Amino acid sequence: MLLPELRANVLTTARKMVADGLAYGAQGNVSARDPDSGLIGVTPSAIQYDQMTAEDVVIINTHGQIVEGRWKPTSETPLHTIFYRERSDVGAVVHTHAPYATTFAIVGEPIPMVLAEAALCIGGPVPVAPYRRPSTQELAQVMLETVGQGVSALLAHHGLITVGPNLELAYAATIAAEISARLVIMARSINAHPIELDADEVTALRQMYLHYYHAQAADA
Repeated sequence: MLLPELRANVLTTARKMVADGLAYGAQGNVSARDPDSGLIGVTPSAIQYDQMTAEDVVIINTHGQIVEGRWKPTSETPLHTIFYRERSDVGAVVHTHAPYATTFAIVGEPIPMVLAEAALCIGGPVPVAPYRRPSTQELAQVMLETVGQGVSALLAHHGLITVGPNLELAYAATIAAEISARLVIMARSINAHPIELDADEVTALRQMYLHYYHAQAADA
């Protein structure tokens, strides 16, 4: 079996989505790129995560062609592969239907930066991409443009996507966006207006975070 460790990490992250209430059954999708071969492990289509094994994770290339696997990759494969083709710094992509973040996606409002932890992981408000039909190249393109050089964006009427150099950091951004969205909604529910972090402070926190992880990677 090709890339067993990569496949296991993809499966572990997919199961975390369910455990953390960010997806149900087979919702959402996860992928990661092997830095040596450039091949990608991605969750298969329509298989419940609690029934999935590492062998069920599909190995594809950056154009979505199957290299090894007994199932079809997720129908949202274009959403993943476009980031691997266009951004060399992306090593993982996580797409969830995180309920609080998706609340912002259905009203067309960015998630504001109200938490220092979110500023570290995300580096700015989470923007909303214009609606495009799921599983299409048009959706993939508009998400790439909306994320830009950042790490996250909301899919209008759909969910959340985060990217990162590895699954750990991509998923940390997912959690940061979801917690931020939840707290903003909670604050508004008591008729309070959440106070956003100063933009310069957000930038400084993000740079501190990137410096720390770059240093950690260099020491590894």
